[in-house]
Amino acid sequence: MNYRRTGHAKYATLVSLALALTLTACTPSSPEADRAPTERPAASVQEVLASPQEVLAAPVAEVDAPVADPDPVAPIPVVEPAPLVVPAPVEVPVVAEPVTEAPAPAPTESVEPTPAVTAPEPVVTPITPLEPSTPHVSPNYPEIGTYTFPDGHISFEVPSGWGMQAEVPVVAPGDDYPYDDHFAIAHIFDENGHNVVDITSGGVGGVVAGPVNRTILDSQKLTSFDDRDGASYFAVFRDVYPFDTAETRFFVGIVPEMLMTEGPDSTSAASFLIMGNGAATAQVNIDPNMTQEAAEAWMQSGQYGKLKALLTSLRYAQ
Repeated sequence: MNYRRTGHAKYATLVSLALALTLTACTPSSPEADRAPTERPAASVQEVLASPQEVLAAPVAEVDAPVADPDPVAPIPVVEPAPLVVPAPVEVPVVAEPVTEAPAPAPTESVEPTPAVTAPEPVVTPITPLEPSTPHVSPNYPEIGTYTFPDGHISFEVPSGWGMQAEVPVVAPGDDYPYDDHFAIAHIFDENGHNVVDITSGGVGGVVAGPVNRTILDSQKLTSFDDRDGASYFAVFRDVYPFDTAETRFFVGIVPEMLMTEGPDSTSAASFLIMGNGAATAQVNIDPNMTQEAAEAWMQSGQYGKLKALLTSLRYAQ
């Protein structure tokens, strides 16, 4: 390969050579031993450098081979970038958990519904009529049986088709009431087995009363059942209690004469009569909070007629 130098390149080369010769001439050489140094006049720059016109006029020699650079610079090796190695994706084996099948539900036996247990109605055994302590014949029910309490003082007529059950409670030890030996209760049941009224004989105790506004719906004086303070009465009361919210209650039973009053100055009702053998009570088991209409309708029923006949048949024998 052939190279040609331009004029500017030649000029630059000559300048470089002239500068190098000048520096060489200015540097003293080392004196030889046992000799005096000799001075050599330095060549002038004009002698060293040719004029630019001469340099440019000089023929350019053909160069067959490139001139080696007197101070070559080592080439910078080109470092090829290392290839980027991308690791192949690692497949992680997926371990599937064993699937456990749910156990099949156990077959359920069909359970037959248990029939509701109905409490049996109380068995009422009709009483055997006893001879009354004092002969008594009811004008309305000539064939009615008569029941007399064990001590022989109080008796009454049991309507036909109804039943009665006597109860003599156990006396608590240590009690010294004079009537403890003959306290008794008579529970009377209608033809449907309902406990419609209770009568007691030979009892003890007392009652507490309060003010009411009373209306007497029905009443009848008993002929043979006077208590210590006078006559006794079968009565049906409608009492209005003077609470913050007025409350109406109905009462049906036997009361002393002192309770047979009407109006706001009346005293709340209770069946409690002081007899010769102790306290006696006779009260019908009704809904005390029934309405006026319900009370009036019930008082027209056959049950009410039998209850009134039973209670007005009460008598006391000494």
